[in-house]
Amino acid sequence: MSKSLIKKQIIFGLFQILGIPFLCSTLFAGHSITIDGQFQDWDNVNVAYADGQTDGMSADFADIKITYDMDFLFIYFSFHDGEFLLQDGNTFNLYIDSDNNPETGLEKNGIGAELHWVFGQRQGTWHSNGNQISIWQNDITLRTGPTITSNEFEIAISRYCDVFGGEIVEGNLIIEEVSSNSDTVPNESGGIYFSIGEDAVPYPEPIPFERPHENDIRILSYNTLHTGIVEPDRQPHFERIIKAIDPDIIALQEHSEWDEIEDIIQSWFPEDNWTASWTYRDLIVLSRFPLINDANLISSERSMCALLDTENEMGHNLLIMNSHLSCCDNDEARQQQVDEFASVWRDWRLGGNGPFPLEAETPFIHVGDFNFVGQKQQVITLRDGDILDESTYGADYPPDWDESSIIDLFSRHTEKRMGYTWRSDGSSFNPGKLDYIFYSDATIDSGRHFVVNTLAMSPETLAENGLEWNDTQEASDHLPRVFDISLNPNASIGHEEGSPAEFIIMANYPNPFNPITTISLTINNPIQNGSMDIIDMNGRIVDHMWSGNLISGSHTFKWDGQIKSSGIYFARLHGNGISRTHKMILLK
Repeated sequence: MSKSLIKKQIIFGLFQILGIPFLCSTLFAGHSITIDGQFQDWDNVNVAYADGQTDGMSADFADIKITYDMDFLFIYFSFHDGEFLLQDGNTFNLYIDSDNNPETGLEKNGIGAELHWVFGQRQGTWHSNGNQISIWQNDITLRTGPTITSNEFEIAISRYCDVFGGEIVEGNLIIEEVSSNSDTVPNESGGIYFSIGEDAVPYPEPIPFERPHENDIRILSYNTLHTGIVEPDRQPHFERIIKAIDPDIIALQEHSEWDEIEDIIQSWFPEDNWTASWTYRDLIVLSRFPLINDANLISSERSMCALLDTENEMGHNLLIMNSHLSCCDNDEARQQQVDEFASVWRDWRLGGNGPFPLEAETPFIHVGDFNFVGQKQQVITLRDGDILDESTYGADYPPDWDESSIIDLFSRHTEKRMGYTWRSDGSSFNPGKLDYIFYSDATIDSGRHFVVNTLAMSPETLAENGLEWNDTQEASDHLPRVFDISLNPNASIGHEEGSPAEFIIMANYPNPFNPITTISLTINNPIQNGSMDIIDMNGRIVDHMWSGNLISGSHTFKWDGQIKSSGIYFARLHGNGISRTHKMILLK
């Protein structure tokens, strides 16, 4: 490391300690950012501006980061305190001077902004040659995450939209909250400078439709937009999409035409024998596996379940839970629904007090259109069993069979670094993640998973899968979510009962933790050329803990997640041809 770089890092650290804003001067390079409401991929992006704490009484901005890929300008910003909803209920404003010329556009703190965007109103203004033109999210291909409340956000704006007069090459930006006692970054005049280099950021590796193992069980979750599949104009789009996905289990939301759907699916896959659950409100599960039982789960009939006979394939039957929670700004109703669901699942697991008998350790998956566009507590309730209204619905209880949280699966589009599952170009709302997949990682190994968006697919991929470019756009405003249960006998979590274990990751304590935890493991046989890594929900290595040899006995490792975002991580240990993983929750 050069002396100048060391000096710059020391100065930056002192500025942070003293709470003084620091405007970084650095070379810009592009990065592979996925807009999905996760932030691990921002770890390698330099801070463009670090704002001091307590200089904003309402929203107190912290770090700003800026980068790009071949299609988008990416902006990250965080807050020192508090959580906010980006698309509603705030007065956050973004100003971008896209030609680096303070004499053009809207004059704002020493920059001339061509783009002025108001997040809480979901609209903006294009300032061009003295004219003011109203613009909407689709005019600038605005993508944001997460869709729920958070203390950090990531946004993407097309590098090639008309507002930027073609391709943006360099510019300055300002972010502010417009209210009394509000905060603005930067504090200095002139904005935060950024430039887009000539480096080529590689496009994402396409996710193929094929299953990694032919026996993997594929689940499709899909909101079909009202009568959906039965409408003659839209049915050909659905047929191409569902045939290309080739699912074993289909969970539909917003589909109330119960008397036709089973025959339609059967006609598309005539070599299989499909069965369908009862339609609860607008929820139905269809399956190639025999249906053992189905039932409504909560009083609003917005969650149901179906038990499928997968004994031969998985050694257990499979429970599919399917939900379509209240829409839009109905936060109170959604929280009541997830609280009730968590209490029903708790009582079913603990005391067998459910709609039908359920064996212990039954693998389960919870899918659907959850409409999570408000408080993130609703996600926490389902994922962690944290009931908000305990006076009505009883005590918290971890939802998985191993007394831990379940997995909130983050998937991306097959050929785009985007995680949204709902999109309506004519709406003021940005595309967002409304459709979720939760699953028990105590009983299920995750296989391939993805979101299908034909608008982002290459002509070769479309042709290979018998799809047309506008299929997902015309079929529904929601995108299909696909999840494979891996039945690869070589991929397992833990070790099978009765088989000799080379090594076992015992536990980490505390769990959840913030920010340090101790990972304990016991080794029955010495490990040669082994390694331990920390991986995130997408399987990316975020930290390397150890590599080398270990003797038999007990060992401990400390992991510090200080610079990592809150979320679920896994300690993965390799050695002697065996791999083991252990789930950990970083909760800041």
